[in-house]
Amino acid sequence: MAQVIITDQQVISTSWREWGRTIVFGATTGLIFWLLTILLQRYIVDPLVCRQIVNATLCANSTPLAGNIAAILTGVIAIVFLVRAGIARPIILAVATAALLWDLAAWTNGLFWLEAVVWSIVLYALCYALFAWITRYATLWVTVALSLLIVIIIRIALVL
Repeated sequence: MAQVIITDQQVISTSWREWGRTIVFGATTGLIFWLLTILLQRYIVDPLVCRQIVNATLCANSTPLAGNIAAILTGVIAIVFLVRAGIARPIILAVATAALLWDLAAWTNGLFWLEAVVWSIVLYALCYALFAWITRYATLWVTVALSLLIVIIIRIALVL
């Protein structure tokens, strides 16, 4: 009978190749987020919200609204591809990143388009690297608690 020996029960080991793949996937997700935000704003949110002059306030906020919708769609797409790539705890990774970068479209609103794309790519890549590092811990509650704590601390720091 085969015997499985677990040497380190605290951390799930990941290779440099997996780290690089996760960071590149995060950067790709940032690009997808930006593209979805632009497409949703131009073809769905603006035509629905900006039809009447009564909704002028909502029309002015069409980019953040499109960005919030794009963050949800990007998170769902990311979960599917993270599962297929075999990356550990994809739901925690995608949800924590989406929660942390929830207002990214509002933050980059008004920037030159290339600058907004670069910020989206860099921030998504950094978030994926951070949360991939956190999700390597074997204990689920530690992973969830650390991810939640980091999201709360960074979101509070962004408000200040």
